[in-house]
Amino acid sequence: MKKGIIIALAYWLANGLFGQSADSFYRNAPMINYDFIEPAIYKIKNIVAYEVNNKPFSRSNTIFATGLSVGQEIRIPGPEISNAIQKIWELEYFSDVQVFFQTADDGSVVVQFRVEEQPRLSGHRFNNLSNANQNTLKDELGLKQGMYITPDLINQSKAKIIKYYKEKGYYNAKVDILRRQGFKKGPDDSIIVLPGYENFDFDVKPGLKVKVQKIEFTGNEKMEDEDLIYQLKGLKPRYRKFKFWTSSKYIDSKFEEERARIIKYYFTKGYRDVRILYDSVQLISENRIVIHINLYEGNQYRFGNISWKGNLKYRTGLLDTMLSIKKGDLFNQTLLNEKLSANLNGYDISSLYMDDGYLMFQIQPMEVGVNGDSIDIDIMISEGLRATIGKVFWKGNTKTSDRVIQREVRTKPGDVFSKSDIQRTMRDLGALGLFDPAQMNVNPKTNPSDGTVDIEYILAEKPSDQIELSGGYGGQGYSRTPTLIGTAGIMLNNFSRRKLMSPETWSPVPTGDGQKLSLRAQSNGANFQSYTFSFSEPWFGGKKPNNLSVMMNHMVNSFDYRLKTDPLHQSLTSTLFLVNFGKRLKWPDDFFNISLDMSFQKYRMKNMDGGFYEFPKGFNGISYNPSTKIEITRNSLSDFTYPMSGSKFTFSTQATAPLSLINGKDYSKMSLNERYKWAEFYKCKLDVEWYTPVYKKLVVMAKARMGFLGAYNPKLGLTFFERFQVGGAGVFGYNISATEVISQRGYDNYTISQTAMGAQAGAPIFNKFTVELRQAITNSQTATVYVLAFAEAGDAWSSMNKYNPFQLKRAAGVGVRLFMPMFGLIGLDWAYGFDYKQVPASGKSTQVHFFIGQQF
Repeated sequence: MKKGIIIALAYWLANGLFGQSADSFYRNAPMINYDFIEPAIYKIKNIVAYEVNNKPFSRSNTIFATGLSVGQEIRIPGPEISNAIQKIWELEYFSDVQVFFQTADDGSVVVQFRVEEQPRLSGHRFNNLSNANQNTLKDELGLKQGMYITPDLINQSKAKIIKYYKEKGYYNAKVDILRRQGFKKGPDDSIIVLPGYENFDFDVKPGLKVKVQKIEFTGNEKMEDEDLIYQLKGLKPRYRKFKFWTSSKYIDSKFEEERARIIKYYFTKGYRDVRILYDSVQLISENRIVIHINLYEGNQYRFGNISWKGNLKYRTGLLDTMLSIKKGDLFNQTLLNEKLSANLNGYDISSLYMDDGYLMFQIQPMEVGVNGDSIDIDIMISEGLRATIGKVFWKGNTKTSDRVIQREVRTKPGDVFSKSDIQRTMRDLGALGLFDPAQMNVNPKTNPSDGTVDIEYILAEKPSDQIELSGGYGGQGYSRTPTLIGTAGIMLNNFSRRKLMSPETWSPVPTGDGQKLSLRAQSNGANFQSYTFSFSEPWFGGKKPNNLSVMMNHMVNSFDYRLKTDPLHQSLTSTLFLVNFGKRLKWPDDFFNISLDMSFQKYRMKNMDGGFYEFPKGFNGISYNPSTKIEITRNSLSDFTYPMSGSKFTFSTQATAPLSLINGKDYSKMSLNERYKWAEFYKCKLDVEWYTPVYKKLVVMAKARMGFLGAYNPKLGLTFFERFQVGGAGVFGYNISATEVISQRGYDNYTISQTAMGAQAGAPIFNKFTVELRQAITNSQTATVYVLAFAEAGDAWSSMNKYNPFQLKRAAGVGVRLFMPMFGLIGLDWAYGFDYKQVPASGKSTQVHFFIGQQF
């Protein structure tokens, strides 16, 4: 007789061990007697699995997960069955798992697993949330159709939503999930029920943003509350929020960072034993909290004796001077570390050694004694051997030629290893504008056997060529109606003249040698056109960083609506040819550059009558402008897209020959054409800008600009050309050859100089001062975006007798900048001109300035 024995072990294992309901137990199964103390041993004849609701599921995967196999001997009850059930639970596919055993005639058993599949997710939605929040939460949750609905899935989904809103300052956010029958839409928009599937409705109640009403400190006997609150860079009490870039909203995950700032501040004041005993958050209303922080300050310590151990290369006196910490100074571990090896500017003990080849140099401060409030320090130095550079190589330059990189690399095989040379090489490679600074790196590889170090530079090409398709709204010209200005151009910043005759090497243009080629056309209709060609070779001759550039420009200005064939048609035509030679200097340091410009410009005037350039009435003729310009620049900016530190200084002087002083001619008796045939002037400009980091990516930019245009001969007077037109965003058509545009936000185009001169002609003198507070939003290879707030003041004067740098036209405003490698800099500013009533031509107090390529 077939002996059917079903052991009700499932009830004990599945319900007792894993918390299953007794209702799910197979009640009608025959029971057998079994002994927990002496379990029986059976051989497995077969393993089967089935779903209680006959839903399709992977039987083979479920059986495989148990770890059991046919022919295996198991104990009933025993650990093999317990483990098998647990492994099925770990699949998270099922809401119920039971096991049954049926004996065969030969005494073996058939193991039967009875499972009930978890419901699956058919879809989800969010109630009462904006589209932006819904899209963000969908990405955060990552829910997909067909996922098994488990308690862990539900809990994690709720936790992610609550975390998302807490990060936005909604401290009391709540989430409920309504589970509905799963369905899908049919082809005729009918509803098709999906058995075994459920839909989630997330009912999210963010509540109000919770802000910090007050921060209460206890235990701070030596520090004022205000000093401690000032250290909380990202969190301010609502009533003490005096920095617009900080927030009073409470974000739980970031509070730990703020706690660390308090501790760090105490450390800088000598309180090295300080700790936060406890802190708490008290909800005093639906959207206000009070933060309580209890401190233990401990004693204040000072530096005691500082001794150097192991310094053979440099004498103790030199190291003491560089350290500049004296006995009795407040103990400051951060300052000590910075002086030893963590100075961002490289002025520390570690850099002193590593710039002289000591790559394996190590330095470690050790506290050797505490006497009262004084801490004695021994600074242990292990100088190691002096390393020389072995191999120097690089990778990642997929477009740029090796020789372009090689000429910027300052670390040469055989040279003594120098940390500062590596840092400068990285800066110079970044300055090329061909590689992404964020992805650049350096990898030194030491060779202890021969005392050398191989240096590998890791580069990443970035898009550097620019296509310019721009438009601006401005420029009055001869008409009082503003016009639309357009520009089209292409700039190839990694051009290769060498590959020009080898089309098979193009991609899709000849690139790789770091040369610059630019073609540009600008127009605002029939009254203005400009065409420019330029080419630059940064290493002329191939051996030294000597820059050679050539530029040609042709400009046509028409000042009325008459046809060109009309004898009364007013126009100015300019043709320019310029050659520039620049050289990198070694003194005072190699951040300096000097350049020499030699240019020849031809102006053709027709029926010019006052107006934009203030020419004499009825002036017709040709004027030549051969000039020489010398420019000295020092540029130490940390980055050329979004600099965080460094400075840029530029001084230039430009002049023509003083013909009127040496030719002995009486200019009062000359005709207009003869008198102004040769332009005469001398011109000086100074531009200085500094960048100072404030906090993370927040930076202050301060800038000063000034210019002066003079005349050799008072009888000849000031030249009509090379003047400064001050005001606006610098986007208008009459600025290419004859005048120089100086942008000043808050006022319309060239209206400040127009006020100074009483006419549209530019002024000979200007000053301008700017302060900007910049905050980067993103700074990546594809785009750099930052917002800014600015204040600036400037003015123009007709002569030195009227010059007054303390009476300036003031403005302030906000703006945004977008830099894309393909299109250059794009900007939009809103500005308020405080002194607009003193500039009648400007017309109004507020101005919106849009520009492409212009820098303020």
